Amino acid sequence: MITPRTISDVLAGLHSPSVPRLTAPPFQDDPQSRDCLALGVASMKEHMTDEGWQITHGLAQNGYYHAGYDLTCNTTDVRTLLSRFKAGTLVLQDKREWSPADKNNFRDPKAKFKNVPHMAKCDNLFRLTILKDSHQNPEWHSQAATEMGCHAWIVYYHPRIVSHLAPYVRPQHLIRTWHTIDATIVPAFSTEREGCLFSGAISNAYPLRQRIEQEKSLPITRMPHPGYHRKGSNTPEFLRILNNFKVSICTSSRYGYSLRKIIESTACGCRVITDLPVDDIVPGIDDNLIRIHPDISMQDLRTVISEACYSYNYDRQKHLAEVACTLYHYTSMTAILAHNIDHLRRNYP
Repeated sequence: MITPRTISDVLAGLHSPSVPRLTAPPFQDDPQSRDCLALGVASMKEHMTDEGWQITHGLAQNGYYHAGYDLTCNTTDVRTLLSRFKAGTLVLQDKREWSPADKNNFRDPKAKFKNVPHMAKCDNLFRLTILKDSHQNPEWHSQAATEMGCHAWIVYYHPRIVSHLAPYVRPQHLIRTWHTIDATIVPAFSTEREGCLFSGAISNAYPLRQRIEQEKSLPITRMPHPGYHRKGSNTPEFLRILNNFKVSICTSSRYGYSLRKIIESTACGCRVITDLPVDDIVPGIDDNLIRIHPDISMQDLRTVISEACYSYNYDRQKHLAEVACTLYHYTSMTAILAHNIDHLRRNYP
């Protein structure tokens, strides 16, 4: 069987675009500016997957004012917000969620923020944005970071991978967080489980998924992707389905991303088979991961799946599920994030 891959293996197969690293903008701490703002998108709670809603809503549960269309601070005008609050920290949701480059999309046009360049003039305001899929539109995202005068980026994936795919970022100004769940909607741990679930979009970004999809003899239950939309979150139903299985296949894409499915599957009691790089450690639950190489033979994968199902231990998986529900509950993870933002703010640059 092929040895699981490392982050260096992932980077060796990925092009790094020629987008210059951005210069760090100045920041002058002002003791009078202590308000924290999270500029979010209310409609993200209705997206197919709702983690984008959880991060800004979670910050709002940890001392931030939640601002944006149809949110607690119901305005999208940055100039108005900065006149209303004595803001020292501002987190702006990923621009693709409120002003996407592709106009043919499902996002809510009413969520678009106005006067964003105004924040770049405020040297006493520590400005961050969320960068999710770092391989997408690096030039566009570099321009977005310049427009807001970005001091730091919040990222879900390993900083080495993000820095390679988005070379305009400054590695010392990346704050890593993790995908979250709402532990209150995770079903009670079921002892009635069978088999292995295979789910997710099938595209060139997921070569292992493509190979699995083509191999019809694997002992798996296949769940088609519902498509991306904002017609209501599919997350509660997905968690309910996961709770019926012993094992979940959670591929990490050609980019080696630590995707939310890993957290969700563990929280619902599944063992996780994944091609996540071995040196990208998932806090608290890494022991639940059965790592494979994306080029694994289908015969070897069949064996891994069968052994994972056969050796399933209910007590162990229930414990790991409890760990995941505690650590990755969105208010818990965003409390850690808020602390890390404040730490970088105090130690910038």
